[in-house]
Amino acid sequence: MPVFMIAMANIRKKKGVAVSMGVLILLSVAIFNVGLTLLAGINHFYDMENDRLGGAHYMVRFTGNEYREEYLDFFLQDPRVETAETDEFVMMDMASFPEGGVISANFLNMDRSRKIGGYFVAEQTEVPEDEAVYIPVFMKDMGYGLGDELILNYNKKDYHFRIAGFTQSTWLHSSVSSMVNFYMPEKAYEKLYEQQGGGYMLLVRVKDQADLKGLIADFKKNTDVNIEAISMDAKAMEITIDDMRNGTTMVVTIISVVLFVFSFLMVIVAVIVMKFRISNHIDSQMRNIGALGAVGYTGRQIRWSVVLEFVIIGMIGTVLGIALSYGIIAALGGLITSSVGVTWRSGGHIGFDILSAAFIMAVVVLVAWRSAAAAARILPVEALRGGIKSHSFKKEHFPLERTRGSLSMALGLKSMAFNRKMYLMVGIIFAGIAFASAFSLITWWNMGINDELVLKMTGYEISDIMVYKAPHENYEELTEKIGAMEGVRKVSLYEMESLSVEGELLSCYVSDDFGKLEMVEVYEGNFPEYDNEIVVTGLLARSWGKKIGDTITVSSNGASAEYVICGLTQTMNNFGRICFMHETGLLRVKPYYEKNSIQVYLEPGLDIDTFIGRMEHSFRVLSPSAAIGNAGTDTDNGINPNTDSSTGTSMDTGTKKQEALAAAKRKAEEKLAALISMYGVDSAQYALMVDGEVVLSGDTNDYEIDRIENNRRLFVSNVDSIADSTRMMAALIITGTVLLVVLVLYMVIKSMLTRRRGEFGIYKALGYTDRQLMEQIAISFLPASVGGTLAGSLAACLSVNRMASLLFEQLGISEMNFVVEPWLILLMAFALVVFAFAVSMVLAGKIRGITVYGLLTEE
Repeated sequence: MPVFMIAMANIRKKKGVAVSMGVLILLSVAIFNVGLTLLAGINHFYDMENDRLGGAHYMVRFTGNEYREEYLDFFLQDPRVETAETDEFVMMDMASFPEGGVISANFLNMDRSRKIGGYFVAEQTEVPEDEAVYIPVFMKDMGYGLGDELILNYNKKDYHFRIAGFTQSTWLHSSVSSMVNFYMPEKAYEKLYEQQGGGYMLLVRVKDQADLKGLIADFKKNTDVNIEAISMDAKAMEITIDDMRNGTTMVVTIISVVLFVFSFLMVIVAVIVMKFRISNHIDSQMRNIGALGAVGYTGRQIRWSVVLEFVIIGMIGTVLGIALSYGIIAALGGLITSSVGVTWRSGGHIGFDILSAAFIMAVVVLVAWRSAAAAARILPVEALRGGIKSHSFKKEHFPLERTRGSLSMALGLKSMAFNRKMYLMVGIIFAGIAFASAFSLITWWNMGINDELVLKMTGYEISDIMVYKAPHENYEELTEKIGAMEGVRKVSLYEMESLSVEGELLSCYVSDDFGKLEMVEVYEGNFPEYDNEIVVTGLLARSWGKKIGDTITVSSNGASAEYVICGLTQTMNNFGRICFMHETGLLRVKPYYEKNSIQVYLEPGLDIDTFIGRMEHSFRVLSPSAAIGNAGTDTDNGINPNTDSSTGTSMDTGTKKQEALAAAKRKAEEKLAALISMYGVDSAQYALMVDGEVVLSGDTNDYEIDRIENNRRLFVSNVDSIADSTRMMAALIITGTVLLVVLVLYMVIKSMLTRRRGEFGIYKALGYTDRQLMEQIAISFLPASVGGTLAGSLAACLSVNRMASLLFEQLGISEMNFVVEPWLILLMAFALVVFAFAVSMVLAGKIRGITVYGLLTEE
């Protein structure tokens, strides 16, 4: 009890320092607990929500004519399966928003009874039933609200919906996913189905997720299913619960790791400040400690009186920090909901709270116990001498009689040398703060402001225009025609196929000349030039134990061949499961491969949409832009609505008949385009007869181009979620940095004023003003703050790419290439030093309370 009373007396005597120390521990615990809770709990949260909603563990999406009833029968007959079912849907791959951005939309009938649901309606309102659509909750961040109109452009046609509500789901409801599920009432769904047709989703839930991998392998082995890698063009693609979990929790995991690491920095700062605080306490309370020893307190009791003071502060800070962590997690709820697809419902996370509290308190007790050991060894006679045992043999720095310059400068230098441990501590803390700030700023600049690096990380080649040839058109001839157009800088081949590489299903990107690409890069080696070369991601190479020069086996539809790894690349696309191959190399395992798309690069300054209009007037396009298709100038597509396409005779030139024929032709072409894109049809014909006479006809073989896309607009908003997360991360770290600077300087300057009261009183007696002494204190911290800030900033610049590579490694990124802007880092360093100086000046203002009269009269 006496020890506890001494500890409480010390806390009451130095309330400000105790509060600052408590706030520092509070922040450390809060950020540590947030990072630990999210990092360790996000995957468990996802699985828990998926089970609660009855979501799938495995999904295969079939388009065209790929689905077979035997696929469902296989799962229904397997004892490892809990339940399985097939769900019909309407697909809009590569559907774009008016403001830009592309999405692969799956529309499902919400009135259909399901065994595997996986979603629920979070908010809803009344809208016309035949226009209603329920959209994922993350689209709120895109500016959509209840009752708003949703417009999607698909196959050059605008589809208008009315938002009836927002849904939440663990499947295909994430802002980081390009494929998203929409739900519609049956009336609206049937209306859309009549226009587009549909595909099938095969959904499976297993009894034990450990059996899933073997179950999938048996499914592929025992059926004729042809699963392709995930892409917008895949006819049959699979997604597992692991794929969904890893993808949807990606952003939250990255932020959790950064916060977790930053919390360790705060803990280190707290440890350094605690050691300084205890040393300062022992120095300033030397006589009182000696008096305690003289009246009979043992060294152990004196030691515990110091330790208990920080244990009490630590316990209060820990409890409040854990409470604050709940508020921070709640504030991050919007980001979690957008990324994962469902609202974070953590409730209490007592286990993580206890672990965080135990870790922080263990650090506090250990550091306090070791640092307070000096107090237990002080003898009463030594304490009465102010800590001097008999004689000091320490070197005297800057002796007054030999130091050149003014007396004030000599005293200042002597004070800095005498308190070098304190200034070294401040310098180390500033180095850590500058490191964290520079790291967050560099990340924010490269991923939150300039999206070029993020776009490169996706693995997509983003040209100006993407041209999809019609099924029967000669690819080389069409490429030559497009490349010869005025304003075209270059054209290239870059498209995706599915291959099995070393037993893993990969997305294989093919080109006839990788040197023409502008967004896709290798970080080691070279792109393929010959038919026996291949590039894989560094993530895959490490998992296979391969390096450049080693051979790997590539298979497709029973054909296999050996390829030499000639380079390593990196991408988040398909979680790093991609490869690159020359066109001639692909033909070794896919001899019937046909090129389908053309990347078009325009001269700088040309408007992309205007140029697309020129192309649609120059070529016969099956799915032209709405403005072109509805203009009534159908002669541009090779068919004159005023002429019978079979006889060439003139028809009634009346305006109404022309409009009717043009509308009929446009409707027929829309149906043909849907047949080709949805059902794998490669050619179709149509004819319109009136009184037994063909008045309008067409054939898809007459078309040169299927459709033309503005490639820049399609990708404009696909990286927003990553940019938002980096901005939030930077904001959290900068806020923590500001608080750390204020707390550290407050405790250090407060201790300095207490310990050097007599010295500052003498200065005032000699004529120094309050402002001069305040400036002296503030300036004395400049070497430490400047040196520490420069050291931390330099360390961040040198290590940021390595640390970021480790952070993004599991997403397929092996070698991050952040651009470090020197002016940005120098500006940050300058701002940090100026802020520290301003805080020092404000805190040093307490020197006004020190007076010569007060020092002479105080007891």
